Amino acid sequence: MAVKKRRLARSVAGVVRRRQTAEAALKRKAVDETVFDLASGVSCADLVILSSPVRTILQHLKILDSLVKPGAIVIDVGSSKYRIDKTAKRHLKKAVFVGCHPMAGSSKRGVDCTDASPDLFLGAVCFMTSKNVKIRKFWNLLGSRVVDTLSSREHDEWAAGTSYSTHVAACALLRDDGLRKLLRFKMIADNPSFKEAARLSKCDPDLWADILLSNPYSARHVLSFEKSIAEFREALAAGDRPKLKKLIAQANVFSNKLSPDE
Repeated sequence: MAVKKRRLARSVAGVVRRRQTAEAALKRKAVDETVFDLASGVSCADLVILSSPVRTILQHLKILDSLVKPGAIVIDVGSSKYRIDKTAKRHLKKAVFVGCHPMAGSSKRGVDCTDASPDLFLGAVCFMTSKNVKIRKFWNLLGSRVVDTLSSREHDEWAAGTSYSTHVAACALLRDDGLRKLLRFKMIADNPSFKEAARLSKCDPDLWADILLSNPYSARHVLSFEKSIAEFREALAAGDRPKLKKLIAQANVFSNKLSPDE
């Protein structure tokens, strides 16, 4: 939809699995045509965009080299990058590959969801794991701010620490038995902090299981977060007010660097 609105391609073909998806994509004018066969969708393409879950992206990268034309550019929009980059380097020989991660979207999925918009990428940061003038311009024309200074490993460590651990924390909170007992208080939904955690915990199970398992830093950052939670638990159990103040103050130092008071 973003590409078509800005007339960045003569024709956009969508490779889909279900007839319902094909009909929805055509109805919303997200594509000019739909195909159910990967080879038919990519054989004439100058630019191939892999926008499926990470596990499927890895599968496609292993077979694309025999399907795309020489000199085609292949990009992905997966949330982890190292395994994708490594697989592309091993299997994709006659096409150019650029790993990408636009930081945009919501918990909803599918072309017919209400959040699907041609302006989704306006103002969003997009990571590129290698420098490429054409793809940088592509994302800029979609309205994104490109960052191409991180390697795929550096990107994954950053993502695991900032995004993944936040989602895991939200999911852990929303599946907590103690919290569920509080649902009898209807005003719980009016708590801003709780609403934000609930929003994050709506992440798609299939998609996010793939994302977490594909990133080698996921477990490390979740374990680090678990250690931090344990320190709060121990201070609370001991009634240790000075320790609690210290823990919160340590968080303040970092948060003030991220968002200093105006």
